[in-house]
Amino acid sequence: MSWLPIAAVLATGRAADRPVALHGNRMLRHASFAAASAGVAARLGAGPWRRAVLLTEDSWLFALGFLGALHAGLTVVLPPHKVAARTAAAADPEALVLDDCWLAAVEPVGAALAPLDPASARVEFFTSGSTGVPKRVRRSLAGLQAELDVFQLMWGSTSGCGLVRATVSHQHLYGLTFKVLWSLSAGRPFAAENHELWEAVLPLLDTETMLVSSPAHLTRMTGLPALPPGRQPRLVFSAGALLPHAASREAAALLGAIPTEIFGSTETGAIATRSNADASTPWSLLPGIAMRIGEDERLLLRSPAIDGDDWYQTEDRVAPAASGFHFLGRADRMAKIEGKRVDLSALERALEDSIWADAAAVLVLPGLRPQLAAVVVPSDAGRQHLAEIGAFRFGRLLRRLLAAAHGLAGLPRQWRFVNTLPAARLGKRSETELLSLFADRP
Repeated sequence: MSWLPIAAVLATGRAADRPVALHGNRMLRHASFAAASAGVAARLGAGPWRRAVLLTEDSWLFALGFLGALHAGLTVVLPPHKVAARTAAAADPEALVLDDCWLAAVEPVGAALAPLDPASARVEFFTSGSTGVPKRVRRSLAGLQAELDVFQLMWGSTSGCGLVRATVSHQHLYGLTFKVLWSLSAGRPFAAENHELWEAVLPLLDTETMLVSSPAHLTRMTGLPALPPGRQPRLVFSAGALLPHAASREAAALLGAIPTEIFGSTETGAIATRSNADASTPWSLLPGIAMRIGEDERLLLRSPAIDGDDWYQTEDRVAPAASGFHFLGRADRMAKIEGKRVDLSALERALEDSIWADAAAVLVLPGLRPQLAAVVVPSDAGRQHLAEIGAFRFGRLLRRLLAAAHGLAGLPRQWRFVNTLPAARLGKRSETELLSLFADRP
């Protein structure tokens, strides 16, 4: 497998018949990819635009639009969905939306392209952050390439040269880097299709496949049949949220491999990894990452993927471990209730460590006197006890459990019991949907 930095993929030139993407049943190759990307660059270079708002369903079209726009000197803007794309374009007269239709209509050209300058080539992401308000995050191609170099160092010898399939979107950093950009640098083909349903992707897996997934999918495998040895993927990755230990075990039993978890953010890129063989497994820093712990247990980082030389302060609270850290929760999940600071993440961990709950989310209900509420996914024992004593008494039981280590003021007063926690893309919790469960509260 030949390794090329993204800046040189279209300039150095791979073999013309090198596979790039599987589109339906047809393998599309480097000659077509280079010509189509050059066509995008030529069309964009002839216009007045400075930013390309890239939003596609098809990963092949996405990849040629991504590189074509960068080679045209445009900043690539990656909105998470159509509403965000329209909003970004409407507010910016120098931005053009590149969707599947626009990209599919571009005529390929045979012009050679010069290498990109990775320090000046820019990509912008949108992340909701803790408040749900979209936040613009700017990354350089040099920073993204630093991530890819680490991926290859860590997993290049075991990832093989088979097809990459994903259940996550290329519009987000994780899907962009693990599915599309790593594949382009490594010369490994990827599937143009994103797979939303397990029933669609499982029959397509084989022992050479690398699967890029997330807790949003890996926590929803109950009832699916285990794959035979000849169809088990080579590697399985998970990122976007923490993967519960039970879900990791279930995925390993079905897929034949323990998922490799990735810890990071849009701002920092991937910074740590673990295989969740045990619930207490710490996160190990990836090569080239330096950390220290600042005020309020916040994680500070230095990384070649982060532009600039200063320490970058995250909102993640951690405790030191031999090879990295234990994640304690988000600093922005400290709430003040009746004048006292309450660690919402600690309450959730206490519930999840009990015999009664598989998963829990604790949140602050707004109002003149904010109060805590909890949404709980009962364990098998919890469901049985809930059926026996009812929701009110079961909530009281969980309050008593928490009261042993937490003050009464910092305990949930309202409870909801559900089969699964509401989740957004990649498995991150949907605060809006969690709050909606308490819309009928007095």
